[in-house]
Amino acid sequence: MSSVDIVIPVYNGYRETRCCLESVMQTLDPAWARMVVVNDCSPDPDITRFLRDLAAVNETMVLLENHENRGFVSTANRGMAHDPKRDILLLNSDVEVTGDWLHRLREAAYRNPVVGSVTPFSNNATICSFPNFCEENRPLFGLSVAELDAFFAERYTSRDVVEVPTGVGFCMYIRRDCLNTVGYFDEATFGRGYGEENDWCQRAEQAGWKNYQVANCFVYHKGGVSFGEEQDPRVEAALRLLDEKYPRYHANVAEYIARDPFREKRIEALFSLLARQTKPKIVAISHKLGGGAQQHVDELVALYGDDTLFLQITPDRDGESVILSVFDDCHRLRDGLYFDVSAEYDKLLLLLRELGVGRVHFHHTMGLHPRMWRLGEELGCGHDLTVHDYFLVNGNPTLTDRAARYVSEDSPDFDRRCEEHYPLPEGIDGESWRRNQTLMVEGADRVIFPSRDCAERFQRFFQVKQPIVAWHPDYLRSQPYPAPRWTYTPGRPLKVLVLGAISREKGADVLEQVAERMAGKPVEFHLLGYAYRALSNRVITHGPYDNREAYPLVRSIAPDVVWYPALWPETYSYTLSIALHLGLPVVVPDIGAFRERVSGRPLSVVCPWDRRPEAWRDFWLGVLDEGVLPAAAAAESAVDSGSGADYPVDTGFYQQRYLPAVTVAAGELDKKTLESLAANLTAGRPELSRSERMLGTLWRLSRTPVAARLISVIPFRMQRAIKRRFSSRPMHDIVGRQ
Repeated sequence: MSSVDIVIPVYNGYRETRCCLESVMQTLDPAWARMVVVNDCSPDPDITRFLRDLAAVNETMVLLENHENRGFVSTANRGMAHDPKRDILLLNSDVEVTGDWLHRLREAAYRNPVVGSVTPFSNNATICSFPNFCEENRPLFGLSVAELDAFFAERYTSRDVVEVPTGVGFCMYIRRDCLNTVGYFDEATFGRGYGEENDWCQRAEQAGWKNYQVANCFVYHKGGVSFGEEQDPRVEAALRLLDEKYPRYHANVAEYIARDPFREKRIEALFSLLARQTKPKIVAISHKLGGGAQQHVDELVALYGDDTLFLQITPDRDGESVILSVFDDCHRLRDGLYFDVSAEYDKLLLLLRELGVGRVHFHHTMGLHPRMWRLGEELGCGHDLTVHDYFLVNGNPTLTDRAARYVSEDSPDFDRRCEEHYPLPEGIDGESWRRNQTLMVEGADRVIFPSRDCAERFQRFFQVKQPIVAWHPDYLRSQPYPAPRWTYTPGRPLKVLVLGAISREKGADVLEQVAERMAGKPVEFHLLGYAYRALSNRVITHGPYDNREAYPLVRSIAPDVVWYPALWPETYSYTLSIALHLGLPVVVPDIGAFRERVSGRPLSVVCPWDRRPEAWRDFWLGVLDEGVLPAAAAAESAVDSGSGADYPVDTGFYQQRYLPAVTVAAGELDKKTLESLAANLTAGRPELSRSERMLGTLWRLSRTPVAARLISVIPFRMQRAIKRRFSSRPMHDIVGRQ
């Protein structure tokens, strides 16, 4: 094996450059390796001073200086040509390394006589990225580079390689015999940088050499330091050049990504590293429809940050299979595991036990195989249950009839009317449905309700041994809530905003009917989100939004008041939180969590939930005539209805009492368990299917006036059945990903 020059082009990023060079100096063996640092006329005098001082006292460093800025390609070529007898390790100046990383890369490079390049795992290396493939990541679980690299070095060897369509130039080992055959980077074509290593790897492949990724090495790559804002244009230009020179290149990359041959290694690493962490580990179980339940899971993950590790179990095929995924850095990772519950429940149970899971938290059971209900008990860690809606009561999450209007629990035909909207399985009625849910509810260590109204309503049907009322943590975002201000002045249109993806139960039809009746009046009805069907042009529909974008979008609309025309007893309402955090006046129904959440708040009008459109028309005409919200209704909002009085809100629950119930234990995955995971590989968030893409196209067409009129004559239940034949994925997820 040849000696090695670690070629490091430097231009900008003083802090990153210093960390990079210090990490290299701590790890290289001077008997066969040295640094060749090329200063490309850096505009930062601190960098030039640092490099000269370091070279003066370090015999393992060669410093080359460009007298004018030549760009990355020329600078890299100068460093690679410095000693024509040595192999090259091309290293970006924003990379950090550890351990005997270079020894492992060199060893892999000489495993095969035709190895041209070798690239390690990294957090930010496109097709060599970990944990999320082809994405920029932070180091998993906040672990250090040394901890991550030590794991990969322990788990894998230099024989664990896969052939890749291109190496990745942030850290790429190049054998000198290959470099002598292929030549240096193409300065004439790729100018100042990006795409040059892809081109070189294609030339190497055409000359009979191979490019590999090796599994037993991990380095940290910050990314984007050298070119800053120029990066994206350079990438686009490089892609065009590569297309022109190698017409099959991008197809080969796409095929590689589809095969993803290192997915098994990433899954092994992900779950092995998860097991070893001595942090609370919680499995959240929810449905696959997104919405408030998923938003709550996501906010718990964000709330506890690096102090707690979360996994999620989500139904895949209803009643048959589930997907297990892992959260890191507040995001669910792409790689996941698929389990057929009937055939593989014991395998899933063993995996979770070896991972050291210390609590199971059910957020929903829709689509879940009933055997999963005993998961907490069989793991020996117990389970919590959060009631996000009323699915457990009789299979109807919203307690609404076929007209999507609330059915009183005191109604003598309560279950029958609810079933007309959400049919139960054949042979099951409301009473037997509730009996089947008793194990889940009464077996819970804690049943958590997001409002007092929800706690009272739910406990008409179930005995709960330890009820906890805790508003979701998002209410703490701006405590105390800012005082609302009334900004409307007569002479301009009144702006009324409705928020979210609104179904019939959330008042989509009411919104449209009221807007139609207000035609010709100085009022604008805005919908930030979308309805279950296209609404008339009397409603200004802004379309789906990401939750992270909600606040600036609301500010840009600048509403005078936010209206919640809901027809069911919502258990919390994240969209209400948006208005409260922004200090906006609100009009809410006297049902569900709304009343208690605005109790005592000025400019918060509580109205009968079952008002007809004509009565709503009169309400908004009154606001226009008076120029203010009605004082009588505003006063009513300050009076607590008394609903749920026996269930005080535990405002410190999530900050003080949620985590102590979680058993903390490090685990270790058995070798047989790891090897068996290859049969369960799946993507944690699979790509849209052909039918889902078609459904998304139909949805967009349905927003046009002509299509909307045609669709309006199709009964709603038939519309829902057609949608479910295409996909069980929530519509906002399909639309948002196209």
